[in-house]
Amino acid sequence: MTWNTGLLPLFLLFCVFDAGVSLLFDVPSHTQKCLTDQISKGSLVAIDYAVVGVTKGQTNVGVHITDPTYKDLRRDDNIDHSVENTGSLVFHAEVEGDYQVCFHNLNDYTARIMLDLRYGVEARDYSEVAKREHLMPVEKELRKLEDLVDEIHKDMLYMRERESLMRETNESTNSRVLWFSFFSILMLVGIGSWQMMYMKKFFKSKKLI
Repeated sequence: MTWNTGLLPLFLLFCVFDAGVSLLFDVPSHTQKCLTDQISKGSLVAIDYAVVGVTKGQTNVGVHITDPTYKDLRRDDNIDHSVENTGSLVFHAEVEGDYQVCFHNLNDYTARIMLDLRYGVEARDYSEVAKREHLMPVEKELRKLEDLVDEIHKDMLYMRERESLMRETNESTNSRVLWFSFFSILMLVGIGSWQMMYMKKFFKSKKLI
């Protein structure tokens, strides 16, 4: 198998910046488990979840998905696998911050949860894009890589902006600390001078000097 040297770096970027998480975990009886992930504003987010071992009907397992402002994106106190698309949610992040997915097991036994969280490039359905735009398989992958590079570029610009903001904050803090130290020294010198003058007057009044 041979690699085009121009595409290899893009492929490596695609592997490194795979934006998503797939988990299989247990929720003990009458307890809650949550997953939190930081997502950028405007990112496309796709969440798929299911209670393993339950193919249809109610599961007695609840799900609660919230954004950083604690706004409910989905609240289902009893996941029902009989309802179509009950375990799927797709949305655009309106605000940046920590998005949380919580599962609450109401059963008397442990429930196993499958959770697939994808955002950005990984959340897009490129098969549908290929059908709509009549793209060849190679063109579809190139489109995906192009979007990935664009997303990485936006993330780098965001990180640079955050770094600049933090630098300004640090410089402002250092300046405030410097001025505080300066005024503290002046205050100490002033208090010391006043004490010396007071003691001098005191000793003179007592005719000790």
